[in-house]
Amino acid sequence: MADYHWLELAISHQCDILAKEGRLLGEYVDIQAWAGLHFAATVVEVHAALNTKGKKSLTGRLRDALKAETGFAALYLEMDVAQRLAIDGFELEFPDLDGTDQYDLAFCREKVRGEVECKSISADAGRKIHRKDFYRFIEAMTPAFSGPIEQSRSEVLLIDLEDRLSANLQAQKPLRRSTMDMLLNGQADNAAESWFTVTRIALDQELRNEVTVDQARMSAICRQRWGQNCHAAGAITEDGGCLIVMRSQNEDDPSKPLLEAMRKAASQFSGERPAFIAVQFDEIAPADLMLPHVRRRAGLLSHALFQHYGELHVNATCFSCFDGLVRYEGNASSPGFAVPNLNPQFPLGATDMPTFLRRISDQTFADIIGAPLPAPDISTIHFGASASD
Repeated sequence: MADYHWLELAISHQCDILAKEGRLLGEYVDIQAWAGLHFAATVVEVHAALNTKGKKSLTGRLRDALKAETGFAALYLEMDVAQRLAIDGFELEFPDLDGTDQYDLAFCREKVRGEVECKSISADAGRKIHRKDFYRFIEAMTPAFSGPIEQSRSEVLLIDLEDRLSANLQAQKPLRRSTMDMLLNGQADNAAESWFTVTRIALDQELRNEVTVDQARMSAICRQRWGQNCHAAGAITEDGGCLIVMRSQNEDDPSKPLLEAMRKAASQFSGERPAFIAVQFDEIAPADLMLPHVRRRAGLLSHALFQHYGELHVNATCFSCFDGLVRYEGNASSPGFAVPNLNPQFPLGATDMPTFLRRISDQTFADIIGAPLPAPDISTIHFGASASD
């Protein structure tokens, strides 16, 4: 729940403190609370600046977000971009909310005018196994996790799917039944049907130590052993337990939904002034923004947007992550990177648009995030034998 709903939880906690103490207390304001308070303040300011239709639209967006599986992720991105533009001295309008146009933000500072469309990409986009379906599967297995513990078994159940995990519970029944039986009896080494296999593997000491001590490290080890697209969860104690690892024989492909979102954004602009697409990934950490494969995919798709699809009015695509918060210059900041269009229809430089085009070194970016550089020169994207900055 915290993946998508950290913002609501952070604001709710601050509301409880305010109700009990009559004021907010600095010792209870962590980085998520800081971001939540900034979000709330920005929403209030934006609401005041909207027309009557816009005020109603924003109120509806807030109510819808409370019921959405992805929470406030999409609205958070819009308010975060608005806040950063305002800090850089831009005057703002909200055409989509006000009902005057299809893009989210119009900005203006002196002679510089432009547009921004925000797209929040679900963590499950392009995935063969959706997180919510996997977690529901694990929840259904919870009563059977007592079997390995009571029998002092330490094991991994590796589930290989032919393709995707169906969201239909009826379709999942054979897989659920086979996994439940293997958890409870501890006898069969494997189970299989036409679209899945379940294999029992001994839980070795290295993985056992990581499972009980460091969940993040455990996830990294599972991805290293069973592939980057695997999902893992379970119950491990000193006496025993089981880790369930699920993966598909077909690789995840987030490229298609990402490109579709960017093409949709490009179509929403007026085409009469510089435009920027702000993309937010809903389930990656700030350090993941430095990974070469993440930047390469973003670069390839962005240049396909600019060159192959001819969206030359788009000056840059910009990428950040939800809950990707770091402390920087005393604030809760959302780090991101941009892929500039090298030949835009409406040229702008970093002095014109610092919010999206300001450049810093790779090492400075890594220092802000607080993680080591995963590779040298992560800001250069190679296209075959050539390279573009």
